[in-house]
Amino acid sequence: MNRSKYVLISLLLLTLTTTACTAKEKPADASKDIISPVVAGTTTPDLDVGHPPTTTLINNNMKSLYYAGPEQGKQVALTFDDGPDNRFTLQILDILKKNNVKATFFIIGEQAKAHPEVVKRIVNEGHVIGNHSWDHSNFTKISTEEMNQEISSTQDELNAIVGFRPTLFRPPYGALNSSEVKAISSMGLSIIDWSVDTRDWAGTPTQQILKNVKKELKPGGIILQHCAIGKKENLSNTVNALEQMIPLLKNEGYSFVTVPTLLSLPDSQK
Repeated sequence: MNRSKYVLISLLLLTLTTTACTAKEKPADASKDIISPVVAGTTTPDLDVGHPPTTTLINNNMKSLYYAGPEQGKQVALTFDDGPDNRFTLQILDILKKNNVKATFFIIGEQAKAHPEVVKRIVNEGHVIGNHSWDHSNFTKISTEEMNQEISSTQDELNAIVGFRPTLFRPPYGALNSSEVKAISSMGLSIIDWSVDTRDWAGTPTQQILKNVKKELKPGGIILQHCAIGKKENLSNTVNALEQMIPLLKNEGYSFVTVPTLLSLPDSQK
């Protein structure tokens, strides 16, 4: 056997050894069971931060988990998380009222308890409310019993304030595993994620928020924003972006609807 053949065999053995070692050392994908993985409001490195393509449902077996509505017609749903408070939520409500736009607010239970009059104003002005947990815990990191308590406590609090229990739920950080999706669905709740992430909570500048919307929005889109608890407790960027976003999207032919209208879901408020 000549020298070139020895070299070739040595290279082949080295390649096979390296491949085997790499396969052995590669860690398991801890996020593979996370089926609602869009991150918002904080960073959770163990979650896959991508989200599915623009489809209404993640798959045919999870018909209560929505990312967007149908693309027929240029409708869009504005959604606001983590409120209410008595500062930015009020400014957002003023803008929505001035522009005759209805939105969907995903409410934190402890925030509702602290600001019941703001919750009442949201409902009285024709907006839809949904459950966003009691204190924004990551549901993939707590027990089933704790998850159930987070949801039911918020349902009870909202019922005490406005006289009904919402039928929409948005998971904190957009993070759920498949068993949690089934458990929450069994409570009669539709799970609402989003297709457009403005990243307003992170202090994203107003113009970048508008660019994010322009880049990601398609007909049937659900836009994620926040109405409380932003970076350094400041959501002025959200307020400023909203003032510009509404007329810009109207000029592009979009109409603004609530999540139940967009997805043709029952509305517990009617």
